[in-house]
Amino acid sequence: MELRQIRYFIHVVRLKSVSKAARALNIAQPALSRHIQSLEYQLRTPLLIRTPRGVNPTEAGKKLLELGGSLLDLVDQIRDEVEKSPGEIRGDVIVGMPPSVSGMLAPAIIDAIQKNYPEVSLRVTEGLSIFLEEWLSQGKIDVAVLTRPAETPSLELSPLVREQMVLIGLPGQMPPGKSEVRLAEIASLPFALADGFYRIIEPWLTQLDIKLNTVIEVDSVTLIKELVSSGLAFSVTPYGFVHKDVESGRLAALPLVDPPITRDLVLAHRARIQLSPAVKMARQVIADCAVKLQVTARPPEKPRPGRGRGRSNAAKA
Repeated sequence: MELRQIRYFIHVVRLKSVSKAARALNIAQPALSRHIQSLEYQLRTPLLIRTPRGVNPTEAGKKLLELGGSLLDLVDQIRDEVEKSPGEIRGDVIVGMPPSVSGMLAPAIIDAIQKNYPEVSLRVTEGLSIFLEEWLSQGKIDVAVLTRPAETPSLELSPLVREQMVLIGLPGQMPPGKSEVRLAEIASLPFALADGFYRIIEPWLTQLDIKLNTVIEVDSVTLIKELVSSGLAFSVTPYGFVHKDVESGRLAALPLVDPPITRDLVLAHRARIQLSPAVKMARQVIADCAVKLQVTARPPEKPRPGRGRGRSNAAKA
């Protein structure tokens, strides 16, 4: 069994297509098929199931994907350790984070790694936490910032930041004279909500028997800010997601209290694998940046003065 055959197999599974994997690997499709057949012959079991929608791994294929990925990670680590100069960290790192987190964390992480670890090639990819967990388990990414992860023995988790959930709206249209608000006080406002943010407050809505006036449901968290800044609705988001907009005066934010509602961010990587020096470094940089950015996780004690913008559609609704 050759390492390259394992790499080829992993490419096929991740792309769900022999032809796509062949193009990505720059080899002929018949040659790639022969390598997969050779693996199946050596392991004495089918590894792939062909379907109209592509190829999927069999149970044996899933095991090869998991163990083979760990083996290739170890080989890459050996190469990095042998090739690197004393005291120098090099290698590739792929970091995943949700869109609602990347704006707060990614710039600081990229800046720190580029300045201090020039031999490290960093890639940041966005995705919902549910997909990031899957990509971690499959070895597609090395480390991820997750929200509300499921407890699973395949991932090792460590806490990063606790963010305050806030009501956001146009500065001139927020509930007057308030430095904080309760869910019951804002239930009648017209809301635009993203599913991920709604799931954070949903247990409290159920417990308090509150139904929000949701007029717009969207999948894009970025669109939430545009809808609110256009005066079409209010929303509930983590403060870190909107802190720059609040500081610039584009939006205003009030913390949710009684109870205070928060969102926890955690740092995750695959359990039971040997992390490369580059991945270990990236984990530490992410943790350090999260500590420095704690200030962006909750609004200032005193509300910022709003800028007059005229009456919004949200206020008229």
